[in-house]
Amino acid sequence: MSQPKPQIAINLPPEYELKLLTALAYFLGRNISAQALACLSMYLRQSEPRIMAQLRYYAHQASKNQERPISEYELLDWIYESPERVDELLQQAGKVHHPSEIQDVFEPNIFSDESID
Repeated sequence: MSQPKPQIAINLPPEYELKLLTALAYFLGRNISAQALACLSMYLRQSEPRIMAQLRYYAHQASKNQERPISEYELLDWIYESPERVDELLQQAGKVHHPSEIQDVFEPNIFSDESID
């Protein structure tokens, strides 16, 4: 049985980034939400080597307490399917950013009334 796909809602970016996003959407004839998704997808693909390096590191850390090595692709799937399971595996390694430790400029109230369309 396949897992339902998560829904993504984003907040308005800071003003300058919103202006850049609006310009891209304008020139490409897209609505702003579609352009935001395109930008996110492009960023993730361009960042894949860095993200996969982090996954390799944490897969290595998690493997220390396992009977067999965990690959970065297994860890990627596990994070998508069951982040709680990964939290348990990585108790010793720690996370790069813990949400309670820092305020993220891109993560204010996700349920704001403001919309980008």
